[in-house]
Amino acid sequence: MTWINMLSPLQWALLLAIPPAILSLYFLKLKRHESVVPSTMLWKRAIEDLHVNSLWQKLRKNLLLYLQLLFVGLLILACIRPGWSGMNRLGERRIYIIDHSASMQASDSKPSRLEVAREKAMKLIQDAASNDSAMVIATSDRASVEQGFTNNRSLLEKAVERIEPTAQLTDVSEAFRVAAGLANPGRMSFEDNVDIQVADAVPATVYFLSDGAIGELDESEFGQLKIEYVPIGNPDTPNAGILSFAIQRTETQEAQANPGSISAFARMIQHGSQAIECTASLYWNDSLVDAQKVQLQPEQETGIQFELQGIESGTLKLQLDHSDALPLDNVAYAAIRPDRQVSILLVTAGNTALETALRTQRITQIAKVQIEPISYLASQDYQTNASESKYDLILYDSCSPEKMPASSTLFLGSVPPADIQPTVRDSNSADAKADPAAIPETTLSTNAPANVANVADKTDSPPSAVALEENPKWTFGELSGPVIVLDVNRSHPISQYLEMASVGIVEARTVRPPSSGAILMISDNGPLFAIAPRGPYQDAVLGFDIVRPSAEGMEINSDWGIKRSFPVFVLSAVENLAGGITEASAASVQPGLPVQLILSNRFEKYQIVDPKGKIETIQRSGDGRFLYTKTEQLGVYEVRAEGLEEPVERFCVNLFSNRESDLQVGLELKTGAESIAATSNTIRARQETWRWLLLLAIGFLMFEWMVFNRRIFV
Repeated sequence: MTWINMLSPLQWALLLAIPPAILSLYFLKLKRHESVVPSTMLWKRAIEDLHVNSLWQKLRKNLLLYLQLLFVGLLILACIRPGWSGMNRLGERRIYIIDHSASMQASDSKPSRLEVAREKAMKLIQDAASNDSAMVIATSDRASVEQGFTNNRSLLEKAVERIEPTAQLTDVSEAFRVAAGLANPGRMSFEDNVDIQVADAVPATVYFLSDGAIGELDESEFGQLKIEYVPIGNPDTPNAGILSFAIQRTETQEAQANPGSISAFARMIQHGSQAIECTASLYWNDSLVDAQKVQLQPEQETGIQFELQGIESGTLKLQLDHSDALPLDNVAYAAIRPDRQVSILLVTAGNTALETALRTQRITQIAKVQIEPISYLASQDYQTNASESKYDLILYDSCSPEKMPASSTLFLGSVPPADIQPTVRDSNSADAKADPAAIPETTLSTNAPANVANVADKTDSPPSAVALEENPKWTFGELSGPVIVLDVNRSHPISQYLEMASVGIVEARTVRPPSSGAILMISDNGPLFAIAPRGPYQDAVLGFDIVRPSAEGMEINSDWGIKRSFPVFVLSAVENLAGGITEASAASVQPGLPVQLILSNRFEKYQIVDPKGKIETIQRSGDGRFLYTKTEQLGVYEVRAEGLEEPVERFCVNLFSNRESDLQVGLELKTGAESIAATSNTIRARQETWRWLLLLAIGFLMFEWMVFNRRIFV
């Protein structure tokens, strides 16, 4: 117990004089008028009062006196502010970071870890001083500011209540960066559309409420923040979870003779000190098709495999029949991609390597390939099919059409027609080298590649690092050689697996796409292979022929056709330009991560149906691809096109996180060589009691007033 003096000596003297003054009032004799009465039987109380007014008579018990003295005593006690070191939080600026990732849905702390975290955050808000300013941040794999700096407790409590559970992973680095940035002095907060200046330049205290499944933190992200880690959950909570689940079509000859043969693979782990036995049940379109008993050893991964027959399409669900604190990781999803054959047209004068690559087993499963001579471009059949989007991809081998078709294209050694690329630059001009804007424009001949000029400067930069000019047109250079390939763009799906170091090229021209495109291959002369969007379609141009017509017939221009990477290139082009499907297993991503969809160019938009049946329309992006980002729910998503009954694509969202499945609560946060120890949600601080004493004194005063009035009127 400690005391704090609130009064000066003079004030104390005046206050301490009050109790003797009250006592003296009970000893004073009152002046009374004498009256003659017939009897004293009715005046007993008046006679008793005479005894009290006698200074020499013993003071008798009086409730009013006791109440008055007690009131003054409590008033004096309140003025010395008694208190002790108790539990409370003090500070001028607070930041509450609440983890709502997948592991916070664990039910080892009832009703869940997130609910417990919200309750503790509410208690911290209620314990704050009235002049404290605070903010609320929700974090999973991204940070969300639920409430900016304010001293309005109601707004802070509502912000905490708004935080909902998610199935996303944990990455708190963004939350700490946001907290450090918003805590800087001089920043503004917005409340009811009014700018409010935050507190002065004082260090902010972050209360991080989490189960600690966050990995190692970067201490440099904290800035001037003081971190208080409040652990949520029971330290040793066991949990079993699925780490991976995938399917593939069986490649054996027996399986190929029996379509619908699927192999399913899964990995599981048991976190805890005890081994468990559970059942892994496999469902196809919500019907049980197989089940296995699984022994899961502590902290060890266990794999299982299922062999299925007669499975052509649909969705698979693997479920662990085991009750634990986190049901989210006991279920995993896989989807069999729907059969979708694309239509491909190859126009060539005769290219054995290209034709052979288009007849591989993988491509024949997903594409219907039509091979025609160059004379086919002049036929009415081609004109109709090309304008009505009958083809998903057209390959022009050493030739070009009069106008671009309504489909994606791949030009090999030829130049697109004028409606996609109406002008070229003459880089041999001295003025052109000095000022590219001064280059005169000439009309491009659709069948005369020799009329183009070399525009690309030699560079050793990788394709992904080459900066494109703000130019909406394709530009091409003259044929020159020999050419050496320096690098390929590993970030693009068409070129990511290509090995071009040993490829020989006799002659090639540089290819520079519009500013919306991307360079996929670069040589010692400049860009050699590029791609660019054209509305809903993709156009790719390769700057050299594999074989080309000559006076003696067909001559070899490059040995790429006999290299292993060539059929890989053709398959990647079919998959990404035509939207062909080669893998049986649909793509799987973790919650919150975007998924890139390779879809047919016949449709400008598609509809995504999430696991709960909600439908959302997606549009083709600027580069011609489809990107879907709303992957918060676990399960199978279907992609549908207008007018088609069956889905054109599927993809899955699964947790698949060893860190989220490990429910053991971290007792400290790792920050490199240092660590932040866990603390409770309260710390030692002085507890004041003078307010309660003052309220009690007022209560006694009111009671004394009631007793006095009762004696007067009775």
